[in-house]
Amino acid sequence: MPARLTGAINNTLSKWQDIFDLLDAHPALWEPVRSESLLVKSEGRPRMAGEWAFAYLAFVNSAERELLRWYRTAPVELWERAGFSQTPSYHAAYKNFNALEEHEASFREVAANMIRLAVDASGGKVGHAVHVDGTEAETHSRLIHDCHGAELSSCKRQQELPTRATNADARVERHRLAATVPTDDNLLGAADEMAADERGLRVLVGGCWYLLSDNEAGIRAYVRDGKVRKFWAGYYNAKAVDHYTGAVLAVHTTSASVQEHIAYPDLYRQLKHNLGVTPKAVVADRGYSVASLFELHTCDGVASVIPWRPNWHSEGPADHLPEYDRHGIPHCAHCGHEGTFHRFQHDSGPNDEPRLWFRCSKPSKPECKRVQSLLCKANWRLLLPLWRTSPAYQVLRISHNNYEAAHHRWRERYAVAGDTKADRPKRRGIGVQQLRASAALVIEWLTVCHRQGWLGGPVLNERSESVLSRDHAASYCSRILNYRHALGLTGVLADEMLDHQAEVAAAYKSGTGSFGATSAYGPDIVFDVEDAIEGIEWQKAEPDEPPEPPE
Repeated sequence: MPARLTGAINNTLSKWQDIFDLLDAHPALWEPVRSESLLVKSEGRPRMAGEWAFAYLAFVNSAERELLRWYRTAPVELWERAGFSQTPSYHAAYKNFNALEEHEASFREVAANMIRLAVDASGGKVGHAVHVDGTEAETHSRLIHDCHGAELSSCKRQQELPTRATNADARVERHRLAATVPTDDNLLGAADEMAADERGLRVLVGGCWYLLSDNEAGIRAYVRDGKVRKFWAGYYNAKAVDHYTGAVLAVHTTSASVQEHIAYPDLYRQLKHNLGVTPKAVVADRGYSVASLFELHTCDGVASVIPWRPNWHSEGPADHLPEYDRHGIPHCAHCGHEGTFHRFQHDSGPNDEPRLWFRCSKPSKPECKRVQSLLCKANWRLLLPLWRTSPAYQVLRISHNNYEAAHHRWRERYAVAGDTKADRPKRRGIGVQQLRASAALVIEWLTVCHRQGWLGGPVLNERSESVLSRDHAASYCSRILNYRHALGLTGVLADEMLDHQAEVAAAYKSGTGSFGATSAYGPDIVFDVEDAIEGIEWQKAEPDEPPEPPE
């Protein structure tokens, strides 16, 4: 079962002095963000000597949204500790902080070095399973009526300018769209057309052109009675959160007009780079439930734990018998019985394709006893490395909502992805959003490594790992198994199903294929899984009253 380490992300480094002390003690960690190599001027007066990255980390760690307000309260000692001979002017701070936006990848590299250290120090537990989710981030801009010239002939100018919708409104709309058939088109709300010029982003909606001064932001327009009543403008902040520690492993900001599944490959590449290894499972909501993402994961040997989403072919998952059923469980080609997991493989050669090997659960013919195989490309969304009937899959699926708290934590601690007028940055553009998020990633993993003693100091976190109880594991698995029995998809007896789930758990732990040569959860994982499986009560559901289908 996936383990969880509580207390790893407690805010131990709330003071800038603590962050500076750790960075001073480990100079190799922040080598990529040294000012002498990062902010180089080719002409004009040389920059004032000092580490602007240190000052920026202190700014982000203060959770202050306004640079001027932070600058006025920053003590002289802070600038001295950052290597400045005197306090820089506000103009210099503003200009150099803005210059760091071009080098936000260097901050991510600092965080990546600490994340890889954590992966090694935890024995592979960090980054083993990852939860992906996103949230809205407002921009400091609003719609201004902008019809002029020939456009005035068809202008339907309103008496009142549209008001800003809340992040909650935008979130409800995003969740509504996530339950519909996905497309690759940009999301524009009720807007008919968008065009960028030197002044900003122009939006045609309700027969009128409007100007948004932030030309990198996405827009949602809400029309009633032919008039624009509300609008929302901003970005989408996607995070990959570690199941083990609860810390953010990667963060990627895009225009809110770009759909989640279109932007995801960039986040996934950042995640793999930061970890230095490939995660074993990625858990996400239905906004990411498209075939291309399942294919991306499966070809990498990664299990996808993502609920079903309608597509152009079907509203819900359907059986594809005699090959496999609606839950992606293969069936014997000779007798039609449900299969049991044997192994998964995706990387045996340069031309290898992901493939599942399985055995018949109730062999009734001599040929049934042979190991059979099925290519995952037959249905990327159903044929997965980690089967939906396994305890690990169900545990990861049901725990996903707990990790959405990372968005609130980052807003409170680092003012990342502000969702109100008071919280959003006053500087416009995607650069300021991504730089702040990357700096927060550095502080996050500096905190985790410091608390766990992975930087060489004492362990400050007094809490131990926690594993799921037997009762919880039983309830998660029994739901889908009872549902399959009610549908007539399984004829496996209790003792045979126990063997089936034990094989899946063993493959997830060590086994062959992509799940690694050693356990990422420690040597006792086999016993934990066996104990959980033994606690499952097998009850037959009434055929005329099938239980609620799981996602």
